[in-house]
Order: sequence, then structure tokens, then C-alpha cells
Amino acid sequence: MKKVFHILAAMLTSSFAFAQDDTEASVSPATTWGGSADAYYKYDFSKQMNGLTSFTNSQDSFELGMASVQAGHKFGKASVFVDLGFGTRAEEFSYNEENTKFIIKQLFFTYDVTDKFKVVAGSFGTHIGYELLDAVSNKNYSMSYAFSYGPFFNTGVKAQYTAGKFTAMFGITNPTDFKSAMDAGSTQKTYVGQLGYVAETGSAYLNFTSGSTNPTPGTIIPPTDENKTQIDFVASKTISDSFGLGFNATYAKVTNDFNSDLDGEWFSLVGYANYAFKESLSLAYRVEYFDAKDALNLGTLNGSSVFANTLSLNYKVGKLTIIPELRYDAASEDIFLDKDALPTGGSFFGLIATTYSF
Repeated sequence: MKKVFHILAAMLTSSFAFAQDDTEASVSPATTWGGSADAYYKYDFSKQMNGLTSFTNSQDSFELGMASVQAGHKFGKASVFVDLGFGTRAEEFSYNEENTKFIIKQLFFTYDVTDKFKVVAGSFGTHIGYELLDAVSNKNYSMSYAFSYGPFFNTGVKAQYTAGKFTAMFGITNPTDFKSAMDAGSTQKTYVGQLGYVAETGSAYLNFTSGSTNPTPGTIIPPTDENKTQIDFVASKTISDSFGLGFNATYAKVTNDFNSDLDGEWFSLVGYANYAFKESLSLAYRVEYFDAKDALNLGTLNGSSVFANTLSLNYKVGKLTIIPELRYDAASEDIFLDKDALPTGGSFFGLIATTYSF
């Protein structure tokens, strides 16, 4: 599911408008506002910080996640969307920048050329993957490996076409996860694309990205310039009013312009199931097989595969959601630490998180 569409939908459904008098409203629509916040407490039963996925690398600690403030305005065929983030989650999202406790997560302009065709320019969340940056948009609080090692955002321009149930997108951007090509130190570009089908009870997206992801020419010896091509498939299906399924399959190949010995690849298969006992109470299960046996750029995960299981209860009280969660990851290699800080192949932790949308 396309991340930008989801963030916009969440914003619009939870937003409020500043009041205007009749004269002003007839000239320009009100600005819409929205946002969210999250926090959590995590305890790893090994008493180690075993987290190898995004945003939950802590132990026996109460942690603030991120506060997001979003604003949008549309006038005629043009619109703008601004998404600001504060906190640790925002900082990890913009890992290529400095002093990022407060960041511009997204800022993009849209021009509707026709009812079916529009052009978007600016910085926008990636279209790759099933999960989203803002915790309020996910059923599981901790993130998958597929999300954590995939792209986070792109900055550039893209064209989107919608015809009935079918959508298509193509764009050209700066190196992935860089808001400025000058910060990246590279003029190489990334190309993004998507084909989608959206029906009443489900959707399917075939996603593509290829280009520069980690350019550091001239800063180390030998210089490196990683290029990643990733093909990604996302699908969701509503089985009944209380039960839904999701699926994400993704494959990434990384090549190095200067040293082919640093080439690598990885893939992930992720399944999602959500069952609602009632409107305020649901249970979410995520299962993932992440294969990094042929990866050379994923740090501790290189040469390993992981089978991860996550079970999350979602209890809603108005706009507040309380999420108790248990997660067990089993790896083919000893990539985690046990109670004695010795290598082991498993990680088991529990957390309780809160999210709030406004």
C-alpha cells in the first residue's frame, strides 16, 4: 500500500480545520491539520538491547517515539502537504542528516493536471513496503526487517496516473534517503515506479526502485557508491468485517561501483493477519522470513536468516491505542546476545506502546 496515500488518508480522517468566515472560505479552503504521537516501554528477556529493526532498540526503559504534526492545503488544482516529526523515531528516519530530533519528514507539492493525472514534487515517504513510519498507522508497534532495511523516503518528482481501479507512478529522485543530493555527495539519481490495483475489499501494488542509496565518494579509501535495485509486492485483502490479511514480498540487490566483492542481495517474505473482536479490540499477528545470507551491507545480519513472529493486541479508547506486544526472532546464526552477553540465535522481548492520533 502506498505510504504517501496512507499518510494522507490518516491525516484527513483525523484532521480539523481552522474556522474561516464565509468570504475567506469562498476564496481559499481551510488548512487541514492532524498528527499523532507514540511512546513505549520495552523489556528484553535476555536483558540486552537485541533490537535489529528500526525504532525499538532499547532495554528496560520508557521511551518517547515521535510526535508528528501534519498540515495540508488545496486551492484549485494545486495543493501542499507538510509533515513534521519530533523525537527518536524521526531521528532514525533521517539517519543521513545531523541534528534530526526535529525534522521535515515530508514536504511535497501536488498539481492535478487532470482528474486522472497529477505531478508531485518534494520529499515523500517511500512507496516500498507494507508498513509505515508513523506508529499510529501500523497494527504492530515494532517494525519488520523488510521495513528497516528498505528505503525510507525519496526527494524528487513523480507523476501519478489513476484510471478506475488501476494506478501507475513513475519518478526520478535524489539518492534514496537523502533530501539533498549535495549532502549525498553524488549526482546519481534514483528511479521509482509503481503499478497498482485497488478494489473494494483489497489492493495489490508492484513497486520498483533503482539507483544510488549510500554514496560516499571521496570520503573513505577506497570510495564507495552503493546502488540498490529493489522489487517489492504488497497486497491486502479484507476477508470479513472482522478479519483481514496482508502480504509483502521484497527483493533487493546491492552493487558497488568500485568493488564487486561488496555486492550483495537479500529478500523478505512478510505475512500480516488482523482479527477484530470488537471495534475497540483487535489482535494483529506478523510473521516474517528475512534472508540476508548473501548480504554484505547489513552489518550483524550479514550471512544470516531470521524467522520473526510478532503478536500485538490493539485496545482503542477513543483516539488512544494501547498496544501490548510480544516478539520472538530466531536466527540461523548467533547474531543476538543472551543474559551473559554471549552470542545466541534467539531474541525474545515484550513491550507496551501507546499511540494517539489527532
